Amino acid sequence: MTRRSFLQTAMHTILTMGCGSLFSSRSVAASESIRHLRQIITAHPARTRMIQWDSLHLLKHCRVELRQDQSGHIESFIPAYHHFAMDGEAAFIYHVEIPFCEGAAYRVIHTTGATAWIPLIRMENTVRALLFSDSQCGESYEAWHTTYQTAWQRHPSADFAAIVGDLTDNGESSWHWRSFFEAMDAENSPLASHIHVPVLGNHEYYGLSWTAVPPIRYLRTFELPMNGSRDFQGHYYSFDIGPVHCIVLDTQFLELGERGASLKREQMDFLLRDASASSAPWRIVLMHKDILSYGEYQDEQKSNHGISDVGQVFLDVFDQLEIDLVISGHIHAYRRRRIRARQTDERGTLYLLAGPAGNQYFDVPRETYDIIAGPNPTPSNYLYMEADSQRLHIRCEAVNAAVLDAIDLYK
Repeated sequence: MTRRSFLQTAMHTILTMGCGSLFSSRSVAASESIRHLRQIITAHPARTRMIQWDSLHLLKHCRVELRQDQSGHIESFIPAYHHFAMDGEAAFIYHVEIPFCEGAAYRVIHTTGATAWIPLIRMENTVRALLFSDSQCGESYEAWHTTYQTAWQRHPSADFAAIVGDLTDNGESSWHWRSFFEAMDAENSPLASHIHVPVLGNHEYYGLSWTAVPPIRYLRTFELPMNGSRDFQGHYYSFDIGPVHCIVLDTQFLELGERGASLKREQMDFLLRDASASSAPWRIVLMHKDILSYGEYQDEQKSNHGISDVGQVFLDVFDQLEIDLVISGHIHAYRRRRIRARQTDERGTLYLLAGPAGNQYFDVPRETYDIIAGPNPTPSNYLYMEADSQRLHIRCEAVNAAVLDAIDLYK
C-alpha cells in the first residue's frame, strides 16, 4: 500500500466513524447512500435553502422532507439529479431548493433509509460568518479538517461558511474532492446544518494533467444562485444575508484562455448592476485571486509586484461602487490593506487576504500597501466576521488560537 493509499483509507475510516450521529439507527443504509449532505447558498437564504448530496447509486423514491416545528406537518420535495463521471468515479448529484421555515427541520429519505432530522438554522439581525481560503492539501486533508472543525467549534453560532477558492488541489481529481468533503463530514457536521458559500479558484480549473480545463466538477458539485448568464452560470453570483449583500466573483480570466475576456466583460456588467441595486448596509466581495501580486508574475503587467492583473480589473470599480470589504486568497498569507484611488487610505475599501486553510505554506514577500502582515509563512487560519446594520467586525484567527489581526468598520 502506498503512503497516499494508506492516508486515504485511514482518513475515510476515521471520518466515517465520526459521522454516525448524523444518521438515525434505522438508516445505516441512508448514511451509506447519501454522501456529503450539504446546504448551499441561495440568493435569499432567509427564504430558501439549497440541499445537495451525492450518491453512488440512483436512489428510489428519494425526497427531502420538511417538518414544521409547531404543527409537525411534513411537506415533501422531489429533488432533481444528474449523473456525473470523472477520474474513474461516477455519482448521482442531487439538489432541491426548499423554503426556510423558522424552527423547521429537514431530512433526506428514500426507499431503504433516511437521515436524521437536521434543524434549519435561523439567522439573527447580526450575521456571523466563517471565511476560509485555500483549503487545498497535498497527500492528506488533515490540515483542512483541523482548520474547518476548529473554526466551527469556536464559533458554533456562525450562520454560514465561505470557502474563497482552491477548495481542492486538483479540480478533476476524485480523491481530492472526496477528501475535501470527508474532512468536513465529521460528527454533527456543519456541512449539513449550515449554509456554505463556494468560490472558484484557479485550482478548480486544474485538470488531471495539471493544465487549465473548464471547472466542470465544481459546477456540477454546487447548485448556485442564478446570474442570468448563458455561458458562465455558477462562476459568479450574489446573495443577501441579513445586513450584508455579498458578491462572489470568478477571477480566473487567465485559466479560461480565450473565454477569459468574455467572462471579464460579462461579470463586470453584472457587478455594476448588482451592487448598484443593493440597499444593504454592507457590500462585500468574495474572490480568489488578490488585487496585489506578492511575487507572482502577472502576465498582463509583466511584473511580479504591485497591483496584479486582477487588481487592474477591479480596483477602480470597487471604489466606484463603494465596496466595504473584499476578501481574497490565492497567496496563502494574511494581509490587511485599505485602498482608495490606488493609494493607501483609511477611508478606502478594506482588502483582507486570508489563508491558508489547508497545508500549503509559502514564503510571501510584503507589498507597500500592507498595513498588517501575518507571520511568514502564515499558519493555517480563517476569518471570523460579525455584522449588524452599523458595525462590521472581522478578525483573523489561527488554528493555534492566536488572533493575527482584528478590525472594525462602522456605518
